[in-house]
Amino acid sequence: MGAFTPVPFQLVSEPRQLKAFADPLRVRVIHLLNSEALTNQQLADRLGEPQAKVFYHLRFLLDAGLITLVEERVRGGNVEKYYRATARLYGLRPGPDEPPTFAASMLESVLQEVAASEATWPDQPIEWENRRLRLSPPRAREFNRRLLDLLAEFWGGPDPDDPNDVSRARSVKEDPDAPRLCFAAVLFREPSS
Repeated sequence: MGAFTPVPFQLVSEPRQLKAFADPLRVRVIHLLNSEALTNQQLADRLGEPQAKVFYHLRFLLDAGLITLVEERVRGGNVEKYYRATARLYGLRPGPDEPPTFAASMLESVLQEVAASEATWPDQPIEWENRRLRLSPPRAREFNRRLLDLLAEFWGGPDPDDPNDVSRARSVKEDPDAPRLCFAAVLFREPSS
């Protein structure tokens, strides 16, 4: 297989790239391509989806610059194309011009992933916290900073040029036999306040 290695972190802020993360199937494709290069057929088999449907989403992700073609092999007159995600972790940063429905579509995508996880792994508990309180803007920034510090401790940092970034060390220390866990959080102002 080709020597392509995804970057540790890619910031996503372009509307077309953000739109890719609003579709649960595209998110699943990206997750599979994070760790290895796969063909359309291999992806379709793993996802249990029709090959034509997966190919449509592959084209979208390729055009958006979130995956890349890493190798082509000729087998029996057919060309097998292997794709890989461009990054191991993506940070989503919608701009002020993003429609208000962006957040709802992102949350719908996460909801579908959680439901699929629950159906696939019924014995794996899903941890959930939901809190409300009045928090001043400086305290909200402090909360966010501390949350990012905690995420960096467990998942590593998003900046490959930062000497304090532990993402490379984290990936080395990961237990390859442990289940892959996902974290999603959203901090938002209560609509009625």
